[in-house]
Amino acid sequence: MKNYILIALISVFAFSSCTKDDPIPEVDQEQLSTATLTFTPVEKEIKDGKTIYTSIEGGEVESIKFQAPSYLPEVGTHLDLHVGETYKLSLKTTDFAGRASEQTFLNRSGSHQAFLLGADNATLEFVYGDENNVGITAYITPKKEASVVLNYIMRHLNAASKQTLKASDWNNTAIKLGAIDLDLKFEAHLVEEGHGH
Repeated sequence: MKNYILIALISVFAFSSCTKDDPIPEVDQEQLSTATLTFTPVEKEIKDGKTIYTSIEGGEVESIKFQAPSYLPEVGTHLDLHVGETYKLSLKTTDFAGRASEQTFLNRSGSHQAFLLGADNATLEFVYGDENNVGITAYITPKKEASVVLNYIMRHLNAASKQTLKASDWNNTAIKLGAIDLDLKFEAHLVEEGHGH
């Protein structure tokens, strides 16, 4: 009987241990029902050394919705973002019950960071808009005309990994740290003002 108890205790300790280096996504894509990226035109102004972003009244807001389980936008969906204009990028997510869930990433800001891959610094300017560079809110400014496939990735990181990242890593494709909580791809046309279809 003692051997059975000893084996049971060893099994409990062996299977319940985990490492700090391999974080498990807290809100993985199986639990999220939808994700929406919204791009709102804003004016960028510097006051007393601080950058302030203000929504443009009547500005054309564009959104792309991603539905579980594929998280692919509808076929043919793309954004037209104007060169030289600044946009507030906002992420909204819902869980399997349709409840807003993006606050989870902000509540655990020490272990989450979003990246926007697919454009270099010469093509797009990206500034995190929330504390600790989570990326639920960011500001982007297209710098030149281009057609790109952008990839918004929310990574779940351990605290030590998060500390090594900088705001300038927003488009660093070499970063493979942690687990991916959200992986959204979409086409964007960075165009001059007079562009039409």
